[in-house]
Amino acid sequence: MWIDIYDFDGTIFRGDSTRAFWLYCLRKKPALVKFLPRQIAALFMMACKRWDLTRGKGAFLCFVRDIDFEAMAEGFWAEPRIQRRMEPWFGQRDEALPTVIASASPEALLAPIARKYGVEYLIGTRIDLRNGKLTSTNCKGQEKVKRLCQVLPEGLIRAMYTDDRRADGPLLALAQQRYIVRRGVVKREW
Repeated sequence: MWIDIYDFDGTIFRGDSTRAFWLYCLRKKPALVKFLPRQIAALFMMACKRWDLTRGKGAFLCFVRDIDFEAMAEGFWAEPRIQRRMEPWFGQRDEALPTVIASASPEALLAPIARKYGVEYLIGTRIDLRNGKLTSTNCKGQEKVKRLCQVLPEGLIRAMYTDDRRADGPLLALAQQRYIVRRGVVKREW
């Protein structure tokens, strides 16, 4: 089965959706600021290469224990200023083939927007919504290929869209057509 794959952050969403979600949650529930010291410590540990991205992201997402994640995610994607950060070209994509979003962002965060756009398959980082801990490896690089093979073992990639050649190199290598997105402009690579 032929499929088209899209990275999310920086590709079809302008910016980083997890960071935007954190700021949204902080605006809606200012008491979440109490998690900031732990989040800063996690970012420091990652910068010093003492923690990998999976451990650091799990520590950063610790704030989810104090929110109704699913309700907050629905509200986040309903915000007009967040909706404006979605690239218009994604809504006009070729729907003749199944669409896959493969992202390092949490699946639970992207689920509402994936449903809205009729995305058939969503592959992302899995988290425990009770405490923010990752229940899967951070879905980046080779992990995206591994997860894609689990979800669609017979999937053949017609086109891959990304803003990051390096991080999505493993998926780009499997695609017949490769598209790089920069500031909303989609360019095909040969």
